[in-house]
Amino acid sequence: MADAGEPLLEHILQAGICSMDDIEGSRNLLGILDDPEKSGEIRNVERKMKALSDAARLRIFLLISRGEKCVCEIEYLFQMPQPTVSRNLGILENSGLIRKRKNGKWAYYSIKDLNFGEFVKRTCGVE
Repeated sequence: MADAGEPLLEHILQAGICSMDDIEGSRNLLGILDDPEKSGEIRNVERKMKALSDAARLRIFLLISRGEKCVCEIEYLFQMPQPTVSRNLGILENSGLIRKRKNGKWAYYSIKDLNFGEFVKRTCGVE
């Protein structure tokens, strides 16, 4: 049962907030999440979510999720200067959310991780 040195655990168990089985299951999950391979996957998701924490980048990402877009189209639609658009696209690209394709002097962006893109669209109610 609970160790006498763990008053919070004792309180949780006595109050019936959860069971020792719940706590052990959660402890096992934390062990899995601490695995170096899983930690890398978690950092990747964290990096993607951090990139989308800016409203402008989230909106740009949602636009690109509808299909490949040229930088000039994004500039026009968002009425943003080219350096601002490029900076935001660079953050999205470095996070692994989008990829760039060059065609002469033009750059086109598309979603790199389609599953994550679908998750973001569903979460934002944009289908």
